[in-house]
Amino acid sequence: MFKKKCLIIEDSEIAIVNLNMQLEKLSIFDISVARNYNQARSFLSNDKYDLIFLDIKLHDNSGLDLVNEFPKLPPIIVTSSNVEFAIDTYEINSIVDFIKKPVNEERLIKSIDKALNRHQTSNSMIEKNYAFIKIGRQAMKFDFEDIDFINAFGIYSKIYTENKSTVVNESIATLEEVLPSKIFRRIHKSYIVNVSKVTGYDHKSIFINDVVLPIGFSYKKNINELIQFI
Repeated sequence: MFKKKCLIIEDSEIAIVNLNMQLEKLSIFDISVARNYNQARSFLSNDKYDLIFLDIKLHDNSGLDLVNEFPKLPPIIVTSSNVEFAIDTYEINSIVDFIKKPVNEERLIKSIDKALNRHQTSNSMIEKNYAFIKIGRQAMKFDFEDIDFINAFGIYSKIYTENKSTVVNESIATLEEVLPSKIFRRIHKSYIVNVSKVTGYDHKSIFINDVVLPIGFSYKKNINELIQFI
């Protein structure tokens, strides 16, 4: 899979290890680390990145000075143990989120999803009965009748067909928005189902043959509407 380039700008070794470990688990980034202001300037001058994690306080320098020095930066997620710094980031367009350290894994995934989806809209081409959805640098055709369900996979998604699962570049939130709602319904924060493939249901699960998928509490309304199409 084609990986995105990510730059961590951070002077705390503990914070670097924590963030790097969580990003490596997602398996979608090539990660570089700048441990001080001057090193960060060198990285930004000589390479391009898809996402930046920025600590505001870098010894005697402010990370926000980098934002002023390099006006055409990719989406930036600010990380800091001081929530008061969040106020300084609100009106900077390239900064898409603020996370308090230590970074929580679930919060991190939401922030990455927000940052990358803001930076690049859907690359998928949706037609009446099929869609071309990007996988790395290529686009693959998915006939709607072949898709059983879709599972969130960090900032990406896994599309399950009868014979296999395929990781695609789009987040589950983006797929929910672009796929036709009469065919596909969100039943959980992590799942979208093809209505025509549902073989059964109860108050807490949807069944697609032998596969059991949970129903999220906040998606109960979707389930009631879905039942009309089954």
